[in-house]
Amino acid sequence: MRPRKLFPLGSAEVLRSALKSARGAGEVRRIQAVLMRAISDAPPAEIAAVTGLSVATVRILHSTFLTKGLEGLLGPGRGGARRRNLSHEDEIALLAGFLAPAKSGGVVVVKAIHEAYEAALGRPVSSTTVYRLLARHGWRKITPRSRHPKQDVAAQAAFKKRSPQESPRKSSSREPRAGRSG
Repeated sequence: MRPRKLFPLGSAEVLRSALKSARGAGEVRRIQAVLMRAISDAPPAEIAAVTGLSVATVRILHSTFLTKGLEGLLGPGRGGARRRNLSHEDEIALLAGFLAPAKSGGVVVVKAIHEAYEAALGRPVSSTTVYRLLARHGWRKITPRSRHPKQDVAAQAAFKKRSPQESPRKSSSREPRAGRSG
């Protein structure tokens, strides 16, 4: 195992001042992970247990601080869509063609969106990619309505009503069966 590189002199003071002006819990944890090594040369496993980060993340933070300095620790972190097929604006433009029928109560079929997405990319993609796209933009699966919006309630009620002569099962008087006393 090779020996660990030492931090530059004065790193602890720089990290302490950066800790006071840190924006957000993520920055605080990253700076603390490096500060603990700068102050006490603690092993990554101990730092990870205290900060709540993984051991691999602590090692990456130490390496980042050694190569990039304090600027490598500041900022929002590594999150984001680095492997996105289309930009956010392109996704909105793609879904805009399907928005008008969806708002007017029409049925939007995912297969049509899937085909449009593949045409925009020029290559096939999995259907789960399209479902994640729809979820990302707040589209959700809505089941069909239980009632038609232009239904005629009076016509339905008239259809359901039947006279007693038409319905033999609905007799109002029951005759006792033979052999039983009631």
